[in-house]
Amino acid sequence: MINMFVKLENIQNITESENKIVQYILTHPDTVMAMSIKELSEACYVSTSAIYRLCDKLGVDGYNDFKVRLSHSLSEYTQKKETVDYNFPFKENQTQYQVLSSLKENYEQTLLSTFDLFETDEIRKVVSKMEKAKHITVYTSANNIFFAQSFKMQMQEIGVRVDVPYDEYEQRLLATTSGPDDLAIIISYEGRLINIDLISDLLKRNKTAVLLISSCDYKMKNLVPDYHIYMSSYEHKYMKVANFSTRLSLLYILDGLYSCYFEKDYKNNLEKKIEYARLSAVNKYEE
Repeated sequence: MINMFVKLENIQNITESENKIVQYILTHPDTVMAMSIKELSEACYVSTSAIYRLCDKLGVDGYNDFKVRLSHSLSEYTQKKETVDYNFPFKENQTQYQVLSSLKENYEQTLLSTFDLFETDEIRKVVSKMEKAKHITVYTSANNIFFAQSFKMQMQEIGVRVDVPYDEYEQRLLATTSGPDDLAIIISYEGRLINIDLISDLLKRNKTAVLLISSCDYKMKNLVPDYHIYMSSYEHKYMKVANFSTRLSLLYILDGLYSCYFEKDYKNNLEKKIEYARLSAVNKYEE
């Protein structure tokens, strides 16, 4: 279940009144826990109906359900360190120890923020589709290609074929020949994959199921994905030292999908992985 505070931080298409409620909750989380809906409406200078509309947009069943979910999310949310600078985690003239410590903190907060964005029901649906898919194809840009290939290798080590087309022609070709029994995984932080509009058009035409892995702010122009998993979204798209947070977040997501798939048939997958690794080692030795 996505952390309720993360939902509030990333909610879009809300009115000015609803935004006042969101900002008040994010600023006074402990106080809100003890407030009635009337007290919250008075504190935000909005109507109670605005709070109910916000609850509806958040996908919760009324104000009481909202407070329960908020309470469950609070402990994880308060672990976040607002001092983390995701774009510039270390500064000029720092010692090596300070640089490494800053990166460690960046990684810890990235994993926490990615975990908060996981929707377990969505993960379950994706894994179920992975099990049924005739072909799985990952479409991504050069920045993420090595993470996609690592995912491909892990899946192949348990007998599941995954394609990761690299050049633009191969990407278009596989999208053109995809079908309704396949799964396409599109990885794009903010839509910078060169072929993304053409690929999504082809996948839509062929009725291929699509999993989009992206930042919280990115929405595809011409396709509503069947499944959506969010990366940690605190990095600026270009004003930064490196893609430290984005890379780790994506790795966590792909490893999470592999692990959840593996767990569905744990003993059999473990036997296959060990056997394939053994045979590969024997063949390499014989060569």
